[in-house]
Amino acid sequence: MTPPSEPRAADVERQVPSAALFQGRREIVIVHHGQEYRLRITRADKLILTK
Repeated sequence: MTPPSEPRAADVERQVPSAALFQGRREIVIVHHGQEYRLRITRADKLILTK
């Protein structure tokens, strides 16, 4: 029986704290395949992504 291999970097989930993305702002624009998406923090401290 072969031992399990180490997970590849592409297989490991990447986590980014929202504070690192927003840097004190309430809204940021994310460009994905040339399309703009807005990610914002609501008054209830939830995240909403809109196109």
